[in-house]
Amino acid sequence: MSKKQPNRLAQLIEHQAFAGSALPATLTNDMHRFVTATAEIKRLLAECLPDEILSTCWVVGLTDTELTLSVCSVTAANHIRYLQKAYLELLTNQSLTFRQLKELRVVVVDNCASKVAQSSQTHRPDVSENPYKANVNQALSQNTKRTIAQAAEHVTTDQKLKNALLRLVND
Repeated sequence: MSKKQPNRLAQLIEHQAFAGSALPATLTNDMHRFVTATAEIKRLLAECLPDEILSTCWVVGLTDTELTLSVCSVTAANHIRYLQKAYLELLTNQSLTFRQLKELRVVVVDNCASKVAQSSQTHRPDVSENPYKANVNQALSQNTKRTIAQAAEHVTTDQKLKNALLRLVND
């Protein structure tokens, strides 16, 4: 008896099911429910929230009385928390799905911001690959040099620091 081969044109989920590696039904149902709720949230709050917040906002928890949203920045979370009561009232009045909500929670996802920035930024040769690495080749402006020199002369009393600052200005 020959071994069955999956159809090459089949979708990935069909290949996974054939291989016995499909997601459990409860996880699949929860994911579908969260994606559907996210789409409804984005539709209902489209006029209330800026696009920057809506594009990174996802439903990550949903019970009959509590909705948990994830966003990519503390600023977005604070914005939603500040107007939480108004958003909660809008959702309970405008949607059957969220009719019984009593609480709206917001969490900040750490790695989301870097992924969004990387995907939206086009590759530029003048920008270094490592955003945390200092650009050592950049020259100081005349205004910066003058400020450093004045600080070295009038502010610091440490001779080694004074010499280092003056060397920085002169290089």
